[in-house]
Amino acid sequence: MTAKTSHSASPKQSASASLARLGFLADLPRQQMALMTQSASAWLRASETVRKVQQQAAHRASAQHLEAAERLRGPCDFNELMAIQTELLRFNPQEVAQYWQQIANAALKVQADLVGSASQTLHAGGEPTLDSLQRAFEASLNGAATGASAPH
Repeated sequence: MTAKTSHSASPKQSASASLARLGFLADLPRQQMALMTQSASAWLRASETVRKVQQQAAHRASAQHLEAAERLRGPCDFNELMAIQTELLRFNPQEVAQYWQQIANAALKVQADLVGSASQTLHAGGEPTLDSLQRAFEASLNGAATGASAPH
């Protein structure tokens, strides 16, 4: 009799243990939504940064070309014409290099933000690691197999 009692208590203990392991899965949708929302925020901040970089580059190019146009409206000799053209040719590659450097910095910042938020989410929960997810999955399979073999 005592052997049966201890044997019947074992499935209950394993069921409660598997439920304890699966406890973090109830909180998983909230954590996923928090991570997605934080990621969306990082992408939107990056979008703002890119737009600011574009606006600043367009403003600098507009001012440079307006100055060149003003100089070209007045009388100028061939040397002045070549100097204006050379200045524009020198300005454009420098602006392009600065523009792409700023875009790359924005991309690196959003990447760091995304990795940081994912890392923070994983470390805050403490439980949702690959190993714990595998254990929970195996426990659910074991529970499903036990439940399927039990008489109804």
